[in-house]
Amino acid sequence: MSKINEDKKWQADYDAETMARYEEIMSDAKRKAAAIKAAKEKASDLNKRADIMNRVVKGKTMPRKKN
Repeated sequence: MSKINEDKKWQADYDAETMARYEEIMSDAKRKAAAIKAAKEKASDLNKRADIMNRVVKGKTMPRKKN
């Protein structure tokens, strides 16, 4: 089997497993709720980081604290 065909088979197998996990998560209310909570926390952290990066881009960095 060629490298390209091996890669395509690996990707298809991986995608099938991902789809199966999705179905398992979505059919379990507690697991789904925990995943949504984790996604919200991750999104919040990413938004905080994006805000910091936007301040850096605009040259509006925070002053250093004195020790």
